Amino acid sequence: MTGATATTPSLGRRVLALMGPMVVASVMGQAIAQTDLWVISTLGEQAVAAAAVPQRLLLLDSITAMAMGPVVGLSVAGAVSAHARRRAVQGGLVGATAAGLLIAAVGLAVLPFLVDTLVAAPAVRDHTRSALWWLLIATPVRLAQFVGAMALFALRRSRPLLTLYAVAVVANAALDLFFVHGLGLGFAGAYAATSVIAALECAVTVWLLRDHLSVPLRLRDSARWLRQVARSMLTEWGHMLSVIGFELLLVLTLTLHASWADRLAAFSAGAVLTATLLIPITALVNATGMVCKDAVPSHQEWRHLRRCVLAASAGVCVLVASTAWTVLPGLYGLHGPAATWFTWLMVGQAVAFPFRLLAATAEGRHKAADRFGVVLRLRLLQEFGIALPVFLAGLLTDNAVLAWSGIALGCAVNHWLLQAAATAPRRPPARSFGVRHADHR
Repeated sequence: MTGATATTPSLGRRVLALMGPMVVASVMGQAIAQTDLWVISTLGEQAVAAAAVPQRLLLLDSITAMAMGPVVGLSVAGAVSAHARRRAVQGGLVGATAAGLLIAAVGLAVLPFLVDTLVAAPAVRDHTRSALWWLLIATPVRLAQFVGAMALFALRRSRPLLTLYAVAVVANAALDLFFVHGLGLGFAGAYAATSVIAALECAVTVWLLRDHLSVPLRLRDSARWLRQVARSMLTEWGHMLSVIGFELLLVLTLTLHASWADRLAAFSAGAVLTATLLIPITALVNATGMVCKDAVPSHQEWRHLRRCVLAASAGVCVLVASTAWTVLPGLYGLHGPAATWFTWLMVGQAVAFPFRLLAATAEGRHKAADRFGVVLRLRLLQEFGIALPVFLAGLLTDNAVLAWSGIALGCAVNHWLLQAAATAPRRPPARSFGVRHADHR
């Protein structure tokens, strides 16, 4: 089927039906991150600066989750039978847990020494070491929960998952205050609370998928599925590495000199808000890909969707830019150079937002057609060919405007190239693992 019919909802409605629950879930996840940061900010600016480091050092954790989750979701959405769905769900959970155990073992052995080597400020170094232990031991459950959540979204069973996340937001806020101030754990207390919440979320998510786990599959069957999706997963792994690797290089650069602690604090606060801005982008990519796996939209539907995306993103751009000049710096206790660098970071992200959201629709089309490599190559150009060199030039010249302008420039170039590649004539993609190319309804 191509395009919408009289009985098929429009492309926008189909995308929103999947995108909406993903956005709500991610907003709740960012609410946890924001709560952590607000509680941490009561410990001082050095603690705020340190908050940027632990998550960026857990590079393998983040990119594995963000690479495996969408691939599992696409596999579940395009499964041709109940057996194929069970194989995708179980294979994804097994793979995520195994990857989490490996990442935790490597991290516990390597990361403490890396922190001692790279982080110059003593307070930032001590805070980071205390947080990493909690984050590493929770890695297997975080990965398994994220993959399980993507499977539930693909199965259109998001309501109980959203209820779980709502409870987790409230519970995490209470645990943050109790662990940080009540038990006196300080900086590490926020990460201890988040790790406990992650374990509870994983247990409930697996229980919600119990009907796909009640019929056992042989380990060989799950391994065969993992081999089938390995190419797409590895390419998506590289894509996420480009996103998080860019942030990691920025953080590591800013930790090299104690005098750059104010810029690190600005990036730390801005990174949390930027992650919130990326929520609809990630959801739009995943939802668009799942919709395209089910039925290929028409050119008219794509044009209408892009017009709606542009209108919504322009409003967000104005809102973020205006608040960056007024209330946002004070919200995180930033003053002087830290406030200046934070303001221009958020202005750069605001200008980049429409380009990011428009590019997300093209990324979804490429991933649905198994063209993960196109997305990866253009993302590498955006982050490391444009944004990173411009940032370094601005940092070395102490020019915040120049430093963050590369973000918007890179996003604009990426959008233009992605759209050109998406509309170029191509041969039909080869039939991928467990995917139906006709309408299943």
